[in-house]
Amino acid sequence: MSTHSPSRIDIVCPTFNRSTAIRATIDSVLAQTVEEWTLLVVSDGSTDDTDDIVRAYRDPRIRLLRVESYGHPGGPRNAGVAAATAPFVAYLDHDDRWAPTHLAVLLRLLDGGAAFAATGCVRVDEAGEELDRSGLVDRIWHPELQTITGMFEPSRVGHVRTVLAELGGWTTIHAGYEDWDLWFRAARHGHDFAIATEHTALLTIGPASRRNGLRPPQAVVFDRVADREVAAAVVQATRSEPHRMAARASCLTEMCAWYADLATSPRYRVADHVPDHLEDQLRADFLRDDKPCLLEELSIAPVGDEWAILLPLWCATSEHAQAIGRVLRDRFPGQFAYLRALIADQSVEVRAARSTAT
Repeated sequence: MSTHSPSRIDIVCPTFNRSTAIRATIDSVLAQTVEEWTLLVVSDGSTDDTDDIVRAYRDPRIRLLRVESYGHPGGPRNAGVAAATAPFVAYLDHDDRWAPTHLAVLLRLLDGGAAFAATGCVRVDEAGEELDRSGLVDRIWHPELQTITGMFEPSRVGHVRTVLAELGGWTTIHAGYEDWDLWFRAARHGHDFAIATEHTALLTIGPASRRNGLRPPQAVVFDRVADREVAAAVVQATRSEPHRMAARASCLTEMCAWYADLATSPRYRVADHVPDHLEDQLRADFLRDDKPCLLEELSIAPVGDEWAILLPLWCATSEHAQAIGRVLRDRFPGQFAYLRALIADQSVEVRAARSTAT
């Protein structure tokens, strides 16, 4: 490698007290087939020897930036991008790794004109055992899909460096899923994702995940009732047979129709090609993974003198939650109709039970 070669892409790696375990992450960057990069390791007020471990690397492409503790990766990522000078930026979390071709794959898309790019991934547990890998759904992108789903983990993503300032930077709200927040805002600003099928990001999924200790900060209210007992009975019914199976069948039908409609949109993006029988693939994935339908994830909460039947959300802002609500009401009317029927049925049953009790 020529020490005079300018960086084509700068890598931002936020870290806190990662110590020697960060070596595998850094070593995966050193193994990249693309050599024109700069790695910006942003230490979020680390109190162990993480900083010393990073400084021990003698490669001039590896830089340590130390910031006061944010306790949240958004702040360190903002600091890293502010220090970046390359045309593009990629992200790498301190417990993830890359295959040697990761940067080459990202640059293929970014050099081709994409504002945002994402690769496929393999998710592993802390022992390195494979849990799953990104599949068909991760190869299809549209602003509506990005609105209701996080889509891509940071270690899979690269983007044009200057768009971050345009979007207002990474959120520093301690809500979790700050990547989802940024990708949502990018889509709202008209930026689309280009997607690669190659599984070049190795993501570690473990019980120490930060969001395991957080509560969903937002929600979409599906309906409201005056009686707490009715609200609780409705939510219980959505988790029972045969209501659960009927609701899932309706949700799956609407989901397939939604994807078919999105395919006609000018902002529909897909990696390589989609199988001819997309609906069959969507159904197979939904059933194989036993994915919940919307009604299976509802809960209740008091709102004034009423009880809201709501869907808890991990998005950071009320603006995002409202956007999710609009997409869900537009694309899944059958779920809302089924809920209204359940409310009517449960109201009758609760009244009947009370009458019998008296």
